[in-house]
Amino acid sequence: MTTDLETLMTARHVKIDDEIGGTRWMGRPPRISDSQLVCLAVAQGLPGHHSEARWLRSARERLSGLFPWLPHQSGYNKRLRALCRWSSA
Repeated sequence: MTTDLETLMTARHVKIDDEIGGTRWMGRPPRISDSQLVCLAVAQGLPGHHSEARWLRSARERLSGLFPWLPHQSGYNKRLRALCRWSSA
């Protein structure tokens, strides 16, 4: 299952990265890109991951090779909300 999930995440990341384009951050670059964050949010919708905290724990265990750093739940929510506000503006 891990290999299939990694393949799916890689394909999603490439597609999302092409759609989003460059970063929009000023100052210090973030540890995780916007496209990686959106990719994680999309993958959270997979069956069995209804809780964000549970999903991030699972992602740390199963996807550490793809994402060398993952935010904690509060940082994850903060970045996703900011990204949603930025994309709707």
